[in-house]
Amino acid sequence: MLKLYNTLTKLVQEVPKQQKLNLYTCGPTVYNHAHIGNLRTYISSDLLYRALKLEGYNPKWVMNITDIDDKTIKGAIEKHGQTATVENLRDFTKFYFDEFLKDLSEVNVLRDEIEFIRVTDVIPQIQEFIVNLMEKGYAYKAEDGSTYFSIEKYQNDFGDYGVLVGEKFLEGKKVGARVAVDEYEKENLSDFALWKAFDTKTDAQIFWDHKTLGKGRPGWHIECSAINNVGFEGEPVDIHTGAVDLMFPHHTNEIAQSQALFGKGNFVRHWSHAEHLLVEGKKMAKSANNFYTLRDVLKKGFSGMDFRYAMMASSYRAQQNFTWESLLAARNALTSLFVVGQEAKQANDYLMSTLQNDLNVPEAIGLIWKEKIGGKILEDLFGLKKVSEAEAPAEVKDLLSQRDSAKQQKDFAKSDELRKQIEDLGFEVMDTQDGQVAKKKIDL
Repeated sequence: MLKLYNTLTKLVQEVPKQQKLNLYTCGPTVYNHAHIGNLRTYISSDLLYRALKLEGYNPKWVMNITDIDDKTIKGAIEKHGQTATVENLRDFTKFYFDEFLKDLSEVNVLRDEIEFIRVTDVIPQIQEFIVNLMEKGYAYKAEDGSTYFSIEKYQNDFGDYGVLVGEKFLEGKKVGARVAVDEYEKENLSDFALWKAFDTKTDAQIFWDHKTLGKGRPGWHIECSAINNVGFEGEPVDIHTGAVDLMFPHHTNEIAQSQALFGKGNFVRHWSHAEHLLVEGKKMAKSANNFYTLRDVLKKGFSGMDFRYAMMASSYRAQQNFTWESLLAARNALTSLFVVGQEAKQANDYLMSTLQNDLNVPEAIGLIWKEKIGGKILEDLFGLKKVSEAEAPAEVKDLLSQRDSAKQQKDFAKSDELRKQIEDLGFEVMDTQDGQVAKKKIDL
């Protein structure tokens, strides 16, 4: 049976076998291309989905697409001007949603297994969710016209605000007044906006109207609570995945909103968070000139499979450091991986046992190399596919043939000389059990 670390309980716990399993992944905010840290999280969720399927679970996988928030509105206005409308917003975000889908395909995330729900497609359900919170006394309309969630009321009734971060999260902190921005730091425990009142200065003509809530749009946190409810038809979420930086405020507020409406313990049973991806040992940031998307990876000559394999070097719960050198090493290893051996049922059982232990992918990869495991299990379980290389030019093919003859004659000096000639033509040579492989050289 699969065991997975639960961020809420801080324990590795069994995922009970049941007829249907509801799996939710926090999706992207589609105002720009997803960065490689985002993709690491989605690859982790994909590995979990594959493991669940092979373990005999029947997971239903839902992912939100945040196409309305502070950032997407700003982007739509930058593109369409101060007269930007909801349709302009949807047009702006659709481009980045489509790009995101391409990224998922490139790294072989099973995108066709995911039910994507755009926030702008479920505005009525979000509005109903908020009104129900108001009726229960957990939300209130303030003098600025926005509707806020009352942390004080929630804490008085449930006493567990911030428990996802830690039991002592609230110690030494005071609940403030209100905060209207979608993202804020954990020192700020102000009531957060569920419905943000329309502002002509910042929102152009992007708004929805409601008889109780008035003109405005949903806050970020309420979106996921409502989409969980829509996607799983009111059933609790069995496993909720996402990046570790979403624990507060996003996931913390998801818990508060949903428990306030549906009762304690009726939202998420198991929380699973993927750690940060560092770049050259630092947090990714445009100001640090280390902010990369998959497009940067592909421009260097790497494939999405190279990146996917590189992301398997560390546990999803451990920080990982991305470097171009590590990606090159992954590329070379992946080339050899598909010729290491044959599929065997016993070997596959060993692999499954490693993944059952909190998705221990690094150990499983080590086992593949140690036991010379190959076959279909690489794609079914790990999502790894053999990448077809661009055919080498005739000159390179001729040199490879000469080098093969030199190796058979044990003329290693000639073999090394021919390798050097091939490298001078921009190709690198790898010796595998299936023979020589010439790959276009990557300039780091």
